[in-house]
Order: sequence, then structure tokens, then C-alpha cells
Amino acid sequence: MTLERAWDTGLNVKGAYKREPQLVHMTLTALLKDAVDYLEMNKSFRHEGDYIEAVSYLIEEFPVMKLEEWKVITTRLKAGYYGKMYERLKLPELVEIFKSHESERAEYMERQHERSKAQVNNLPPITPEQEAMWKSFVKSLDLPESTPKRWDFIPYPDTDIEQYEKDLEERRKTQNDA
Repeated sequence: MTLERAWDTGLNVKGAYKREPQLVHMTLTALLKDAVDYLEMNKSFRHEGDYIEAVSYLIEEFPVMKLEEWKVITTRLKAGYYGKMYERLKLPELVEIFKSHESERAEYMERQHERSKAQVNNLPPITPEQEAMWKSFVKSLDLPESTPKRWDFIPYPDTDIEQYEKDLEERRKTQNDA
């Protein structure tokens, strides 16, 4: 699983958690426990409650993370990607690791956004045939020629006060008749 693939095709943790909370929580807890056991940290989670609490916190703190990203993070953790832990891995260290991952993710998402903007800017111009088809489509909708302007219905008190009062009275009569 590559990082880019995890970002592009992964399943959102928060969305999956809403559908299958126990399964998602159990899966993420197993990923975390596997990484901690692999690293043989002396100063780490002592019992299952610590893992459950940490996973719950990380789900809430990083809701847009993907399940596959958790796998990438735990694999990288095993490989020492996030630096030496000095036999300590608890929730504060995990939060820092997840924040580091999020900053990488932000850079990747920015590059993706720039690529998509470049694709939109490189679209070919509309051909005369396409423009004719569009005009024909709009004409077939049989839209009214002109619509009232937004501001036509707003009485302006800074104009002639007598005219304003007459217009206001007419509107009241029209509303009462309707």
C-alpha cells in the first residue's frame, strides 16, 4: 500500500466508524497493537484499555484519515520512519506522528489540487457547433425573456418620501388581496 494510493482510494475512518464502529475500532486497535508489539517498547501501552482510549482519541482527532493511512503509518512506525522513540510510545507520541502524517498529506493534496486546476485550464475552447447546440438547448427550455430584477421589489426610503409611502400602501393592498 503506497501513501498516494491510501489517500486516493482509501476508506474514510469516520465514515466507516459510523457504519461499523466495533469492527473499525477493533481493526485500528489491532494495527496499533501490532506496531507496538513489533517495536518492543518498554514504556508504552500497558493494557488493552490504553489502546482503546488511544484509538478512540485518534479517530476523533483525525477524522478524515483513511483506514489505509493507518496501515501506512503503523508500517512506517515499524520501519523507524518517524525517528527513534527511545522505547516510549504513548498517545502524545502517536498524536505527533499523526500530525506529521497530516502535513505530508496536505502537501500531497495541494499537488493534486494544482494538477486538477491545470487540467481545467487546459480544456479546449467551445466549438461553434457546441455553442449552437447550447443555444438550441436554452431556446428549447422556453425561459421567460426577462426576469424582474432583484432590486425592483425593494422600496428605497431615501427617494421621494411621498412616492415611497404610495408604493408601500400599494404593496400592502396587493398582499392583503392575495
